[in-house]
Amino acid sequence: MLERRQLLQWAGVAALAGAGGAAWVAYGPRRAGAQAGAPFTNYPLDPVDPANFQQKLFMPGAGGPLGVLDVTAPITIKAGAGSFALLPPRESPFLLYQTDYAGKAYQNPILRIESGARFTAVLDNALPEPTIIHWHGLHTPADMDGHPRDTIAPGKRFNYDFTVSNRGGTYWYHTHAHELTAKQAYNGLASFFLIEDDDQRKISKALDLQLGVTDLPVVIQDKRFDGQGKLVYAPSMPDTMMGWLGDIVLTNLTPNAVQTMTPRTYRLRLLNGSNARIYRLAFVTGSTRLGFTVIGNDGGLLERPEAATEAFLAPGERLDVLFDAGQVQPGTDVFLKSLAFEPMENEGGAGMGGMGGMGRMMAGMSSSRLPLGAAFNILKLPVVAGERVVASLPATLSTIKPIATSGAAQRKIELSMQQMRFLINGRSFRMDEIAFDVKRSSVEVWSISNQGMGMPHPMHIHGFSFQVLERLNSPSDHAGMTRFGKGRMVSDLGWKDTVLVWPGETVRIALDFSHDYPGDQIYLFHCHNLEHEDAGMMINFRVQG
Repeated sequence: MLERRQLLQWAGVAALAGAGGAAWVAYGPRRAGAQAGAPFTNYPLDPVDPANFQQKLFMPGAGGPLGVLDVTAPITIKAGAGSFALLPPRESPFLLYQTDYAGKAYQNPILRIESGARFTAVLDNALPEPTIIHWHGLHTPADMDGHPRDTIAPGKRFNYDFTVSNRGGTYWYHTHAHELTAKQAYNGLASFFLIEDDDQRKISKALDLQLGVTDLPVVIQDKRFDGQGKLVYAPSMPDTMMGWLGDIVLTNLTPNAVQTMTPRTYRLRLLNGSNARIYRLAFVTGSTRLGFTVIGNDGGLLERPEAATEAFLAPGERLDVLFDAGQVQPGTDVFLKSLAFEPMENEGGAGMGGMGGMGRMMAGMSSSRLPLGAAFNILKLPVVAGERVVASLPATLSTIKPIATSGAAQRKIELSMQQMRFLINGRSFRMDEIAFDVKRSSVEVWSISNQGMGMPHPMHIHGFSFQVLERLNSPSDHAGMTRFGKGRMVSDLGWKDTVLVWPGETVRIALDFSHDYPGDQIYLFHCHNLEHEDAGMMINFRVQG
């Protein structure tokens, strides 16, 4: 339970939920198939109508929900039931990571730690079902990674102890419980893991950034609620195939959020924490797209700043951007939006094995009122009068050494669907099955080909980061974004741990399997559409020591 002070912070959310609660019941989810080809229909708290955006964005503080916790000593994290006051006098149940640290109580804390530091944590499972934590994007020994085989039963605990070897950046942690990841993550078990280093501090100093004020961690999630303001998670078979899509968009657990800005540069650390929804991000005022600067993604800072007007963000991916609110006049309302896109383009291409149109059919059967690829608002950013602050961004942000691929082993990874199951190289997940072996310290180039079905898949690798080399046969409506050579988009630059592979597309990535851990190490490669992951779109690979 949250303290009274924390509950009051959420009162505005409750007011909105209270206003729309009866209408949620009246509208209800559409029947399966009703939304195929139908126009979008306005409903309370829908993210399409800009007038619905009235609730102040919840930002991290020194404790409480999403509190920033500077880790300098061992911590104990309890995974258990909690609640937020989304609809007083009743509270909405959530699943939360809770900890007491240095005299403060935290729920889903933003863990912040120095690169090279030792991280020691105990996970206590206070849930009525098994769970485990995966440190998404972190380079850890396999037994510290949060593999589903390490899922612990209710009342049990798991001890983590590893050195944080990653470069500075925006990472995150979430449940990876066997066949329960989608439900548990959707109900709340996820938060940020921020790593600091000298490069990160240089950016903060150059731009005069303060975490939680001008440096904003923003997790984007789509949810559904019932008439009492409680989360709904009840996927039908089509929802499971498509991935669970919500119809109300939360940023930092705030529906229809507003964050006021003054004429200066802000850093937004954007995390797609949704189960299945892909976002096509842009900053827009009226019908005009505004420029922004990408400085980092999954694996930390890029080598140099890159200008952009739009970028895709798939489940599990992060994008670190700078937005200069001074490029518009005070009194202007800017929206961070998800632009419309065709998620199933290319699905009828070569190699589809007669499955062309399957993705569109499944999309039409989703019970969400907000289709995948629809245009909607995410966050309202009113620009108000204030001192104009202009800061100089360094021309070089960090050093990234390209992986040398001369003589690298070539590996084909094929994503397919057979008998309504999503497969990787013809396999569905088996806990103790090793799909393939790689040699320690070797370099491989993987060609990930999505030729067998009509759905985009965000593919995530555990234990290692990679570099995107090339995109082949990408959807035609991406042409304006593929200006970084060999079909790559701005979100493909730098170090990655998750890459979105569109229908009919092949993405080539380079991986260096060097590590300092003794013996064989077993990691996962899987789709980060969480319903797909739980249904078995996941394989083990072994790095031989």
